[in-house]
Amino acid sequence: MELIPTLCPTAEEFSNPIEYLSEPKIQRIGHIYGMVKIKPPEGFNPPFSINKDSFKFNVRIQHLAELNITNRGRMFFMKQLNNYHRAQRGKRSQKLTKPYIVCSGNQRLYFYDLFLNILGHLSPKSGPDVKREYTSKRKRGRSSSNSCTDGNTASVAPLAPLQDLLSDTNLWRSISRILKIPAQELQSVFEQYISKYYSYLALQAKIRGAADFTKLLYTEEYPKSLLSDDESEESSSEEEGNDEEGCVVCDLPNKPTKMILCDSCDKPFHLACLTPPLISIPKGEWICNNCIVGNGYYGFREESRFYTLSEFQQQCNARQQELTVDPVTGKRLSVEEMETKFWNYVNNLENSITVKYGADINGVEPGEISGFPSLAYVPENLSESQKREFAAYTDHPMNLLNLPNAKGSLLPMFDRKISGMTVPWIYVGSTFSTFCWHLEDQYTLSANYQHEGAPKIWYSIPEYSSADFNNLMKNLAPDLFDKQPDLLHQLVTLISPYDKRFKDAKIKCFKAVQNPNEYIITFPKCYHAGFNSGYNFNEAVNFTLDSWVPYGIEAIGDYQLTGKQCVFDMFELMLNVVIEFLKGNSFFQKKEGLLRTSYSELLDLLNSKTKLIKQLPDISVNDTFLKEIVRNSGSKGVVNKIPSPKAEADGSALFKSQADHIGSEDFDVFCTKCHTICFLAFIIHYKSPVTRKRRKMHSLNATQINALKRERGLEVLCLKDYLKLVNETYDKHGDDGDKYNDNNDNNDPFKNDVLNYIRDPQEIRDILRAAGLKIERAKI
Repeated sequence: MELIPTLCPTAEEFSNPIEYLSEPKIQRIGHIYGMVKIKPPEGFNPPFSINKDSFKFNVRIQHLAELNITNRGRMFFMKQLNNYHRAQRGKRSQKLTKPYIVCSGNQRLYFYDLFLNILGHLSPKSGPDVKREYTSKRKRGRSSSNSCTDGNTASVAPLAPLQDLLSDTNLWRSISRILKIPAQELQSVFEQYISKYYSYLALQAKIRGAADFTKLLYTEEYPKSLLSDDESEESSSEEEGNDEEGCVVCDLPNKPTKMILCDSCDKPFHLACLTPPLISIPKGEWICNNCIVGNGYYGFREESRFYTLSEFQQQCNARQQELTVDPVTGKRLSVEEMETKFWNYVNNLENSITVKYGADINGVEPGEISGFPSLAYVPENLSESQKREFAAYTDHPMNLLNLPNAKGSLLPMFDRKISGMTVPWIYVGSTFSTFCWHLEDQYTLSANYQHEGAPKIWYSIPEYSSADFNNLMKNLAPDLFDKQPDLLHQLVTLISPYDKRFKDAKIKCFKAVQNPNEYIITFPKCYHAGFNSGYNFNEAVNFTLDSWVPYGIEAIGDYQLTGKQCVFDMFELMLNVVIEFLKGNSFFQKKEGLLRTSYSELLDLLNSKTKLIKQLPDISVNDTFLKEIVRNSGSKGVVNKIPSPKAEADGSALFKSQADHIGSEDFDVFCTKCHTICFLAFIIHYKSPVTRKRRKMHSLNATQINALKRERGLEVLCLKDYLKLVNETYDKHGDDGDKYNDNNDNNDPFKNDVLNYIRDPQEIRDILRAAGLKIERAKI
């Protein structure tokens, strides 16, 4: 596999990294390879400045074989089959211990592969052997541990009756050609192991009037993975649920009906909330649909203990002989041999290993945030010359504490710190610990620096191959992506770039080997993954170039399709760029592309949001949440309406800059449905038509507003999703929308709803009008 280029900038280029990486020749290299490696100029070797006495971290447990997307799909399906048979009261069947059966010719037939091919035959737009674009709009919650199933997917066709399926000779011949197993044998395996499960899914879908398996699932804020179940610790379904824990369906602990616990996940359900509802607690085991149909969730378990660096390194050294030395020659394995061994562990479901990784470590105390020198933590016993050298590194822009705010980066437009993005996250690796395929948040660039340890092996898929990679992954496990649309954002999924299916998809992929005192830079929309060849210590941050802005805009729409939340408000960033230009900030005076893009995108957004507001039904308006658009006191007089008097209302403090605050508070309001950031306004929708006292919203901060989604009685909606709800309601009542304009009608489902402005639309319009005139006068 071809290595990415290694760049060796001069000291001058290295001291202005944003300008250097923005050079056309570097941009071309970044586009072709997706990543570059940077070797600092001679003499740049910052002292490793972590406080080894106080720095402690916990680790993720990684089962390498389960990270392989195909392996995980096969293991999930086996668990689902076992759970289905457990739930068949009084009908005992043998528990599957392997996800496959050995057929004639000693060939393995995986139950999951057979099932997917059947679904693929029923629906030409789905299945593992058919390329397709996903248009799923089902959303998930903010956290990767928040599985949700209320939406629309288009990958699963209505299930044919079982007898029709069994008599469809074309189906079995077609699958036989794909799996290279006789059709009669395939049909026999299906009838024996899968047919009853298939019938159950078909019946459940018919009861709910849905052809989509995800409609059979329940929303879970804290889902449990089928692969983490300990079936030796089974709970009794005849015990009533804990009164402190709410029902998975209605989220209420108390209701005039008994609760039942799932014997697989231990989650509580009211009998009346099930579909169809249960009259009494059944005898034997009871398994919920999320454990039978499968929620698709997978996450890393974290050890409860904390390690020091020396403790973790000792544990790594204990496995060095086993993992990194050739048992025959006694020599340390080469990088290529390590690669082969790593991917063998990932691919082999029955002969894999478990490793530990200190990942996404976000320290908070001085000496624990970064390995780079910082004035907040100066090691003791430094000589005077060492102190001078140390101080020089604290200000260098390639110190990752400084890079996100380096000259030319746009992230300072937020006036706040974002953990893992503008504040480094630390990664302490062990042999074969891995980081799975992913894109950077909002397609920003990233910089990763290795302070010490063994080489880190990277793989990059550049932007122009990202769509092919997406298609490949979704074709390999379409059901997992239906259940978890943001699967590739969760950093839990691998496929080897040496896999035949990967190569057949003609996906471009490159490799890098990173050593201490080297940087890896990823460019926008570059998928990357990799593993560690031993103990090492790395850290990473994000930054931007002007050329990134179109990618940041693109990420907004892409995230809405998968329900992933943005880390920051892209439109706020562009608004702040325009304001800085109006204030006369010299840096922005000659940024033609950046300014015109920001201006036009904001104008389009404002016009579209204004149009949506005009279509709203007659609801109350609350403007106490208006953000103060002015970025600081030096901008008075930019336009007539800055600052807005409304920004001084009680709620304004919730949105003011918190430059020293990291991560624990939300700065933006997110839509409950699509999870997009509400830039201009949001609506509180009360689901119950019964008149009730409205919330005193002005006393809530953004975090508290976002927490309202946990309340079953109301929703926080963006303008688009609210209007969609209104139109669907009108359609359901025969387009008789006029009756909802009568505020005296207690059946009006929207009478209690409130439109909450975040920013003053007129103020933004004034800013854009002033910016447009200045742009034209300046002819930039």
